[in-house]
Amino acid sequence: MLVKRYHAKDMQKAMDQIIKELGSDAVILSSRKVREKGFKNLFKRKILEVMVAYDPGLIPGAKPPSLPPPVVKTPEISEGALRAAEISKDQFDRLDKRIDELGDFLNDFVSKFAMIKRDVTYDYPKEIEELFCRLIEGQVREELAHIVARETDAIWQKQPDSSALEVMEQVLTERIGTPLPITPKKFKQKIVLMLGPTGVGKTTSIVKLAADFAINQKKKVGIINTDTYRIAAQEQLKTYAEILDIPLSIVYDMSEIADEIAAMDDREVIFIDTAGKRPGDEGHTTDVKKIIELCDPEDILLCVPATVNFAALTEIVDSYSYLPGYRLLVTKLDETKYRGMILNLRWYAKRDLSYFTTGQNVPDDIEKIDIELLAREILGQKK
Repeated sequence: MLVKRYHAKDMQKAMDQIIKELGSDAVILSSRKVREKGFKNLFKRKILEVMVAYDPGLIPGAKPPSLPPPVVKTPEISEGALRAAEISKDQFDRLDKRIDELGDFLNDFVSKFAMIKRDVTYDYPKEIEELFCRLIEGQVREELAHIVARETDAIWQKQPDSSALEVMEQVLTERIGTPLPITPKKFKQKIVLMLGPTGVGKTTSIVKLAADFAINQKKKVGIINTDTYRIAAQEQLKTYAEILDIPLSIVYDMSEIADEIAAMDDREVIFIDTAGKRPGDEGHTTDVKKIIELCDPEDILLCVPATVNFAALTEIVDSYSYLPGYRLLVTKLDETKYRGMILNLRWYAKRDLSYFTTGQNVPDDIEKIDIELLAREILGQKK
């Protein structure tokens, strides 16, 4: 990764020059206003200096240097050595097969052992024990799986005419809760702020939501982008905004947000995209708090990928604990077959769910959450 400086009259011209020379994968590190060089800097106007990081291998049109093919000398091998090698290869093949068989045996043993409830102080009926094992298989946190199993057992004892499966599905739907999607109001502008760590799919989710509201719900939509670090994200938003005929504003200074919102006073729904940072980044936290103060969003959606483990999930949720009244948007559901993470997220964050994203297609691959279907999928049942 290399760093390069650009000088231009304004940010848009700098962006055009960067994209032309380095492509949209370049990343803006910083920008500042400096004076043009001259005699003691007298009578010189200010220009914009932008520092950009880029990968030379990703520059459009760049060709890797050609190297002469290596000269490989073939060693001479005696006939006796070849026979010995064949014998040795057969022995290694048999050993590899035995190791594979042993590995399969151990994996099966560990898998079955994981299904055994570790809380020996609680003895579940056979039917609930089986369902408990399904929860663990679906990546539900063990502590939470025990809570669900105990609730199911207590209710089932009072409703013996119902099956344990029906009771547990009901317990899960109650724990998932009623999802709260974005609901526009008549005669009132709705501002939606999207947040989440790097690579979680915020920009793609905004595009899907914007397209759904503009095309399917016939709403006037606008987008404001505050993520000025990733040029690729800006280009993606520009492309979709043009296709959907949606106004797009790019904000390089947080103080401009209020003005951009005022300029979109005819829009019914405005989505605000934000930069993704690693969890716990204090500078990012300060920026987000400033954005919230300036735009006063009615809806805040925290994007969390369905592919993260419980440790990463808690890190994300803890990092955004300062957010007021946010809801959860689960991304990348198509990249994992497990649904237990969603129950874990709802349980740990204690926040309402809103949407799933299930692929890259716009606007189709975003869905309002079906709690009955989700409960069945957590238990490993087919749709």
